[in-house]
Amino acid sequence: MTEAQTQREQRFARALDRELAPVWHDRFARLIYRHLPTEDGVFALDVHSGGGRSTYELLERLGPSSRVLGLEADDTLRGMAKARMEVAWKDRVYFRAGDLTDIADIAADTYDLLVANLVLSDVNDPRQVLSEFKRVVKPGGRIIATLPTAETWAEVEDLFQAVLSDNGRSDAARRLRRLRRLRKSGPDLAQLAASIGVPADHIIVEQERFNLLFKSGREFLFSPMVEHGPLRAWKAIVANPEQQQALFWQLKEAIDAYYSTSVFAVTVVAGVLVMAVPDGAAANQGAELTRRYWTQHPELDRLFTQAERGGIADEDEDEDDFDLDIDDGDDDDDDDYDTHEQPRPSHEPASASSSSMAMSAEDAAIFAQLDNSPAQGEDAELDELLDQVLEFANAPDARTVPSYELEPEELVEIVPADIKGKPGDTLSRIQALLPPPPSAAPPKRRGPPPPPPPRKKKT
Repeated sequence: MTEAQTQREQRFARALDRELAPVWHDRFARLIYRHLPTEDGVFALDVHSGGGRSTYELLERLGPSSRVLGLEADDTLRGMAKARMEVAWKDRVYFRAGDLTDIADIAADTYDLLVANLVLSDVNDPRQVLSEFKRVVKPGGRIIATLPTAETWAEVEDLFQAVLSDNGRSDAARRLRRLRRLRKSGPDLAQLAASIGVPADHIIVEQERFNLLFKSGREFLFSPMVEHGPLRAWKAIVANPEQQQALFWQLKEAIDAYYSTSVFAVTVVAGVLVMAVPDGAAANQGAELTRRYWTQHPELDRLFTQAERGGIADEDEDEDDFDLDIDDGDDDDDDDYDTHEQPRPSHEPASASSSSMAMSAEDAAIFAQLDNSPAQGEDAELDELLDQVLEFANAPDARTVPSYELEPEELVEIVPADIKGKPGDTLSRIQALLPPPPSAAPPKRRGPPPPPPPRKKKT
């Protein structure tokens, strides 16, 4: 490599560290710093340490006797990382040339902490990588890894999917859908950790959603974050170099047209996977990890705990919890009922009229007829009408039936032959069979009485 090429690469690396890292690398690294161990004397491995930004923060946040080894393959970035370190840390930090493949040469049970910022999203087999991470970390140690998760770049890829379909590139559209499915969701990360033998109470998955703002489609496609990130995968999806320029030009035009009246906001979902390596001598290690996490979110902890118990409220629940009293016809007494209410004896049958909901006089009369349980043959006509009403009430919801346009000749009313009387007068016939509601006093007249009608003069 010539000296000119070396200088060009150094300028390029500094530009990325100055412009790209603060809005991308550091945003994901914040999720790591929330879950660092609090004890001193930690020996940490920073995988793909880059320009040393995360290594610097680890030395700042860990104890004064903690040490960090940065693993980075690029010579330029490794030199930038060394220049960034404080002089007082010369005995606490080391940088080694290497990448993920060199972790296989590291002895097992070496580190107390392993940090991998934006590493898992660039590997073909994240399960194998996590297995190696677990092997080199001591029992009782911790692994913290970040990556973009599902729904990242969703707005752009939705438009790109439409552009590919409009140009007849169904093969590229299929590959794009495959790429989107490769991004892990939160449950996917938890299952990935469980597949390498990490118990559920030793796993924490946290996600944070934020937006990147761009003025136009051109600014988006030419930003270093996109050019050195997802754009490489999108170009590989198109495959044909002759069509790439035309397709990405249409993508830019689609972005500008769709977001002509607003800022182009692109969604990023940052995820962090925290795993405590099981230690047989400390059975409560995983419980301590999750306990420390949930103490930072007491409201979520209370809601999730209640959901795990099937929604059954404990006696020491907060005052904002409440019980919904529903009369389901059972004979069991509930201790949460009002103490002034007399409980129903266990031998008394449940009555339909005992519902606590307010009923009209007509409803009360219908429920009284049901409670009286008339002998067979009595009020047969009422029973028949009630059966018709209940059959109509139990009909499937009209919203579940697909709607379609009816022709005028189809709008013909069909009345079954076994229904007596005119169609539509069922309610009036039920009301005629019921006893009249209790008489109410006529409403009081307001204002002066109306004048009497004029008398006709006799001729």
